Amino acid sequence: MRAARGFRAMIVGPPGCGKGFVSQMMVQTYGAVHISTGDMLRDHIRYRTSLGKQVELYTTRGQLVPDHLLTRIVTDAIGKAGNRNYILDGFPRNINQARTLDSMVSLDFVLDLFLPMQAIMARLRTRLVHPESGRVYNEDGDMAPRVPGLDDITGERLVRRADDISPAVVWARQRQYVKEAYPVIHHYTQQNILHTILARKHESMVPLVKRYLAKRWPKRELRRFRPQRHIELVCNQPTK
Repeated sequence: MRAARGFRAMIVGPPGCGKGFVSQMMVQTYGAVHISTGDMLRDHIRYRTSLGKQVELYTTRGQLVPDHLLTRIVTDAIGKAGNRNYILDGFPRNINQARTLDSMVSLDFVLDLFLPMQAIMARLRTRLVHPESGRVYNEDGDMAPRVPGLDDITGERLVRRADDISPAVVWARQRQYVKEAYPVIHHYTQQNILHTILARKHESMVPLVKRYLAKRWPKRELRRFRPQRHIELVCNQPTK
């Protein structure tokens, strides 16, 4: 008899659409492990590891990180998640990565967050982050911090991400996303596991995700594990 396991999910969408927000909701609601390649790679950059230096060469130019670097950390993260609920955020980004993932695990569902390009550009112009935790805010709208410029939890200063500041870099990221993500979306559409959600407002996505998940995954399988955010640099020694 197959051992009970949690759901294996993935979230996809362009930079600035709210993937981190939805992922954290799933951490808090379902105890899911949030396997965020963006968080893990930013930690490598922050701590100046050899991998982080390689990654920074790509991100500062608005380019996506090569497959072999992402696959290395994702494989390890999936292994550590075990039978718990988990959600992949930032991987796979292209069809080659999707096929590699297929050879490793079978996903149960994929959430596709859709937001028009102009709305994305407007959102990124006001995006703020808390560097230590990865919490994301906007200077206005439904994700504004309670005190302008300060993190709601720690009171520490919020900052703009370097790759959000330059319009040229933002456009390069969006173009690269469209080029590589559409084949991935088609790939999971063919598997009948992709569900698209309009990401106009962060709070409006919550009931849509919960309603879909209640239909897609039996309640008896929505086991509550201890909520956690999976960051490679916390679990392992940084790559030298």
